[in-house]
Amino acid sequence: MSARELTEWQAFNLYVEPFGGELLDMHFASLRMQNYAGKDKKTIKDFMLYDHRLLTPEQKEQERQREKRLQAHKQVSALRDFLASKVNEQKTASKS
Repeated sequence: MSARELTEWQAFNLYVEPFGGELLDMHFASLRMQNYAGKDKKTIKDFMLYDHRLLTPEQKEQERQREKRLQAHKQVSALRDFLASKVNEQKTASKS
């Protein structure tokens, strides 16, 4: 197998093949849904095994960076709240 054939196969498997797997997954999910005996109403998405979103490597990297930025903003906010509470404690202690 040449390098070109391997690259084409990898690209096909990464960007095209999940449609077949997603269809099969939907069939199994519908069977699981039919056999589910709970009272609450479930949808097919609740029974899907895999996330079949087709993201390019660039989109995956952007999503990862977006999650990291959100996590950093949460940490900064928590630290800011913590430091503000310490300043408020010092102010009330010095007034007493």
